Amino acid sequence: MKGGIYSQIGAVREELPSSSRKVADYVLTHMNQIARMTIHQLAEESDTSAAAVVRFCRALGLKGYPELRMRISADTARTDLKGYHDIEKDERPVDLIEKTLSNSIQALQDTAKQLNDERIADAIDVIDQARAIYFYGIGASHVVAEDAAQKWTRVGKVAIQETDQHLLATILANARKEDVFFAISYSGETEEVVELIRLAKIQGLKVISLTRFGDNRISQLADIALWTSRAPEAPLRSAALSSRLAQLFAIDVLFLSYAAGHYEDTLERLQYTRESVKTLHQKK
Repeated sequence: MKGGIYSQIGAVREELPSSSRKVADYVLTHMNQIARMTIHQLAEESDTSAAAVVRFCRALGLKGYPELRMRISADTARTDLKGYHDIEKDERPVDLIEKTLSNSIQALQDTAKQLNDERIADAIDVIDQARAIYFYGIGASHVVAEDAAQKWTRVGKVAIQETDQHLLATILANARKEDVFFAISYSGETEEVVELIRLAKIQGLKVISLTRFGDNRISQLADIALWTSRAPEAPLRSAALSSRLAQLFAIDVLFLSYAAGHYEDTLERLQYTRESVKTLHQKK
């Protein structure tokens, strides 16, 4: 299976309206020709309209048709792109190592293309102004929320990660408007996360979300929506195991962007925390 933009189109195809789906089908079967076509040529060949092509591009999280052409050109020029693969019955560990590596690399590459400079900058501004940041995710996203809270705690921010939805609801009810709720959900449809976002919005908090790319409720509710890669569905969904890695990568990028803007202070605080931890292991 091809990777990059090809995988992204395949992943969202079933969710697209009929006109955009016709564009998707044409692009998937004529990938090598798209880079040389104008938007009007694509609309004509796919029996749609230029507006449908634009809607299709936006459904992929792209700014427009030129970016689609650029992404397709970049992906079709690559010869080492392996894409996502599901596991098979009785596969050998050596084969699973290769598939897991391929899935992980593809997830990171696709996520890198989804991370938008402007949205990251906006998220950093909001976090910079925040009195406290409340991270929340369940399942695999809980691990990501824990990692994020630990990172910002080390640089002196009040960062809270709570797994109990009711307790976090209580905390949010007493939060201040300058606080931030950071919602993490791969699907973007996790009901518990949606409910807490609505509560946070009632309290006047800014909401940052981290979901897979595409149209989902959590991205729609958030003030700033960040996206990771989206793997195609598979029987055992082995590609989806890479979603945790993609989310951790996105958090790393966000944190390092914050640290770069507070470079000296970050180095100083990280040193303080290292020294603090060392004292726990000193012999008395």
